[in-house]
Amino acid sequence: MTRPSLSCNPLCKFHTGCGLISGGHCHCHKKSQKILFNCECPHTTLIFDKDKIEQVLNNLISNAIKYSHPNNRIWVDVQLDGDKITTKVKDEGQGIPKEELDSLFTSFKTTSVKSTSSEKSTGLGLAIAKKIVEAHSGSISVTSTPNAGSEFTFTLPLK
Repeated sequence: MTRPSLSCNPLCKFHTGCGLISGGHCHCHKKSQKILFNCECPHTTLIFDKDKIEQVLNNLISNAIKYSHPNNRIWVDVQLDGDKITTKVKDEGQGIPKEELDSLFTSFKTTSVKSTSSEKSTGLGLAIAKKIVEAHSGSISVTSTPNAGSEFTFTLPLK
C-alpha cells in the first residue's frame, strides 16, 4: 500500500475535527448505541489533512458500531498530551482475541469476531487508517479484551 498524499492545513481547536464526525453515524441510532464525545484541547492548532483524519475517525467509530451490540456505548476522547494530540475510540463490544491483535492493521486481514448486525468488512479500513496516521508522523494502537471491548488510540504530533 502506498503512502497517502496529504493536503494539510492548520485547524484551530482540534475538537472542530471531532464535530465533523459526530453527526454522521446513522447505524448507531439503528442499534440504539450512544456515542459520547469528550474533546479537551483548548486553543490547540494542529496541521493535518482534515479529510484523511476524518476518514480515520470514521473508520474507528464505524468499527466500534459494527462490532458492538445494540444499546452499547462508544466513547471518543481527544486530549492534549504534551507535544501531541491523543484520540481514543473505546467500545463495549465483543473485543478481539489477543492472538489476532498483531495482524489487525494488515491489509485484507479480518478477525474471527463477527459484526453484530451482519455488517460487511473488507479488512482494509484499519490498514488504511494506519497509513494515514503514520503519514502524519503519528502512531495508532489497540488494546482489547474479548467480551469486554476494544480501545483504539492514535496520536498526532503538534506541529
